[in-house]
Amino acid sequence: MVKVYARREWHALKKSGGAWKVGRFLAFITVSHPGQGYMFPARAAETVKPIIDAGSAEKLWEDDDSLHRHSTIYVQAPGTPPAGHYAISVYIVPVPDRLPAFQITGSLYLAASRQWDGMLDKPSWPDGYAVTFHVDDRRWITSNYTDSDLLARQRGARRSRTWGDGRGFGVRAKVTADLTAEALLQWRRQACCAYDRFIVLAGVAYPYGVDRADPDNSAETVNAILQAGITAGAWQDVTMRHCKGVAFFRLPNLKRRGVHEVRLMVLPVPEGFQLSGTIADMAEHAWAEHDRRCA
Repeated sequence: MVKVYARREWHALKKSGGAWKVGRFLAFITVSHPGQGYMFPARAAETVKPIIDAGSAEKLWEDDDSLHRHSTIYVQAPGTPPAGHYAISVYIVPVPDRLPAFQITGSLYLAASRQWDGMLDKPSWPDGYAVTFHVDDRRWITSNYTDSDLLARQRGARRSRTWGDGRGFGVRAKVTADLTAEALLQWRRQACCAYDRFIVLAGVAYPYGVDRADPDNSAETVNAILQAGITAGAWQDVTMRHCKGVAFFRLPNLKRRGVHEVRLMVLPVPEGFQLSGTIADMAEHAWAEHDRRCA
């Protein structure tokens, strides 16, 4: 239902000139929820997936894989939609694929660091930090796996041969709890700094042989790791009260099978930091450099 609705919206935008075909791009997602207070916007990843798929169906990009969709960024937007509804806005930001190939990590790191220039009340570790987590196949959760698939993976299989018989009921919650406990152990083996306001860049490395998997397919896995960070003392919570945005991107494949890697780059940001404007400036500067090199 979401994909049908989204395709109709993309088609109307395309027809009116409000949307057009792009090559490499960022997907910037804003989410508003019907309640009061703060939320964790990357929870919307499963709803956003069919919206992006609908854009692919409308030929707005060749594919929504990591070769074309360089990164997906989630933030909470102000405003309150009608009761019982969420409001999702999708902004497609074209970025260069060469001369230079846009890289969100270096660009966002520089942009966040410059925000602190001239400020006296810089936090501890103002340059941020990175932590790395290794997740085996049994604990890896993605939107592509049904509960039956997760049950099969506990037994060493890649996917389930059957589904819908009820044997996988409850396994997702069990695997999530197991993953969260393992993530907490890995958090406690690494140094971190509790910032009041921060952004997270979540890089995902798949095992050897995985081709073009989308990094935010792993949002359930990353969210469990972020939740474990609360217990580890990395942050008070991961709602927009403190976490001002989460960006998913792809890392190069690992050289072994059966293990995935999640690398979190955590950057402190000052009060008033606006990720949307920062992303727009980053893309503009990247195209300016691209044009200069091509001149």
